[in-house]
Amino acid sequence: MWYLISTINRYVSRTFLFWFGIIFLTVALIISLFEMIDLTKRTMQHDVPFSILFQIAFLRLPKILDDLLPSITFFAALGCFLRLAQSQNFVVMFSFGVSRLQFLSGISFVVIALGVLNIAVLDPIRSALFGRFVILEEKVFQKKPYSVSFTDTGLWLRENFTDSQNIVHARNFNVSQKQFKNLTIFQFSKTGEFLRRVDAEVAELEGETWHMHKVNIISNHQQENLESYVEPTTITMEQIQQSTAPPETISFFQMPAFIEMLEGAGLNARSYAMLWHQQIAKIGMMISFVFLAACFCLVPTRNKSFSVIIGLSIIFAFLMHFFEHIIHAYGIANKIPLVAAAWIPPLITFISGYWLTVLFDDR
Repeated sequence: MWYLISTINRYVSRTFLFWFGIIFLTVALIISLFEMIDLTKRTMQHDVPFSILFQIAFLRLPKILDDLLPSITFFAALGCFLRLAQSQNFVVMFSFGVSRLQFLSGISFVVIALGVLNIAVLDPIRSALFGRFVILEEKVFQKKPYSVSFTDTGLWLRENFTDSQNIVHARNFNVSQKQFKNLTIFQFSKTGEFLRRVDAEVAELEGETWHMHKVNIISNHQQENLESYVEPTTITMEQIQQSTAPPETISFFQMPAFIEMLEGAGLNARSYAMLWHQQIAKIGMMISFVFLAACFCLVPTRNKSFSVIIGLSIIFAFLMHFFEHIIHAYGIANKIPLVAAAWIPPLITFISGYWLTVLFDDR
């Protein structure tokens, strides 16, 4: 415990944070460059201003960096440990009685602090930016004639027709039963002029038609009550099921309520639950990559195959990153439990790094 508040730990932590910042900024610049190149290629046939392309690249960047956070931590640890090894700081620390596990415990606390900061502070900002990115990319590239949104106030739909546009709101709905309660349709002209409002206590979506019951229609200052009414639409049930917001647009703290709402509506929420568990397990993956980097970097520099071992450690880290994506896919596909899918990769990486660290500890 004394080591965590020691001058040595503060020096090592500052060195690690320095390399973390260098690697983070370098990766951000490289990703931004490739994103701009890719967006330029995609918009060669479109007249899209450079400012819009810059916005799209900027809004997506935090999400990509979040996915690469364990890898950034790994390379930061490699840089930090190599720097300490070259300056013979390890020899001094170990001569003062600092074990490798004590040394790594100090780095682990820094990594945990970074992970908590990522979830508590950066995740709400990142999800808001990515939500804006989805809207902007859809507007620039896809331009779908409809949009679907699930909120705590219910289901919202927007669809465009040749001479009008509809905004549909359902307070309560169950997609699996194809039933919507307290449905309201607001119809406007292309210029935004209000045309009519249709309220229904119950409605079913069959094909591209709303079948409504106990309907109240208001148009041109006239009101009409009907027992049943049929309203054409361009949206199908399959489109609603496939149009849920991407999990990355929901912040970590809002995710449980959103998952509960989707499951209550009869929608599949496994991808959202997977991302929620993955954000927590990411802290474990970051710590595991620190141990993985240490188990190779702490090999005495007199070993002639030192550079080869470092190269193998990088290859192993990429393999674990690839393995992580495969396990997560199995979890979303309901092949294995979500908690297991989230924690198997960091546990395997940590056990491997911890075992090798103890094995190489010659103290």
